[in-house]
Amino acid sequence: MGSEKLMRALQFEQPGEPSAALRMRHLPVPAPGPGEVRLAMKLRPINPSDVLQVKGVYGRKPPLPAIAGLEGLALVDSVGQGVSGFSIGQRVVPLGVQGTWADYVVTTADNLVAIPDGLTDEAAAQVIVNPLTAWIMAVEELKLGADDWLVQTAAGSVVGRCLIQIAKLRGYKTLNLVRRPAQVAELLAEGADAVLCTEDPNWMDKAQTIVGARGAAAGVDAVGGSMGGSLAMLLKRDGTLLVYGALSMDPLKVAGGQLIFRTLTIRGFWLTDWKIRTPKNERDAIITALLEAMSKGQISPPVEAIFPLAEFQAAIEKADEPGRRGKVLLAN
Repeated sequence: MGSEKLMRALQFEQPGEPSAALRMRHLPVPAPGPGEVRLAMKLRPINPSDVLQVKGVYGRKPPLPAIAGLEGLALVDSVGQGVSGFSIGQRVVPLGVQGTWADYVVTTADNLVAIPDGLTDEAAAQVIVNPLTAWIMAVEELKLGADDWLVQTAAGSVVGRCLIQIAKLRGYKTLNLVRRPAQVAELLAEGADAVLCTEDPNWMDKAQTIVGARGAAAGVDAVGGSMGGSLAMLLKRDGTLLVYGALSMDPLKVAGGQLIFRTLTIRGFWLTDWKIRTPKNERDAIITALLEAMSKGQISPPVEAIFPLAEFQAAIEKADEPGRRGKVLLAN
């Protein structure tokens, strides 16, 4: 094995807290097979899904031991037999692949999205999870349009900020719920139509006044518990609540009368499932539209900090800090 080329990889053998479960390993560099491409990873965001997977509580559980990480920006490093349309050194992102917290990863060529020249590395590294989730929920799933109100929890997250930015393109309005008073002025300055801090004991009364008697067309929730369930009270008749996260780790609490007498719809949204059930041509068209908006600067996911891969423990600790304005990225 002395002459074998090795790579760094953040691997976990059993689920647990990332600080204890993850170890920096030196593993053989994978070779691409027919129809596959080897990617040299460049930047990787730390998403809640990455952390939850290491803890063993995410919907996608890989065989163990596993390399962590589900997203990132890469350069094409090597191509397998039968692969065309990609050049060595080209910037790409995989549309979901296990093991991006390593120097190299292999995936199929049809799983890659080419990154346009006008998009920064920092933005490109985040395309496939947060901006894409926000775009699909607002544009494809909820079909929000002019004068609709969208109410959202965790509005200070990257998904929340992207939903605010998309609102300016699509004409809908956002009522944004945050936990910290300082975020109110911050999100208003970024273009939010209304922001309420849920520490205010009167926030629900104020929210109902903002959306009016008709109510919000839709809501999106990343919190769960009673806070996520309270969004049902702000929706119009036949409104829809999309649940895409469970930050509180508490069951969603919704009064049965809200569902029965106003015929509300509450359903989950999981990006991994969307990728599986959506035909490739439709996926490509949606991602192309998103990349165009991002290349123009109309959607710009913020970055909080960048750490070297070797400093992953400090990076994960930073990503867990409350009040962050953007993603923490792992570089080389």
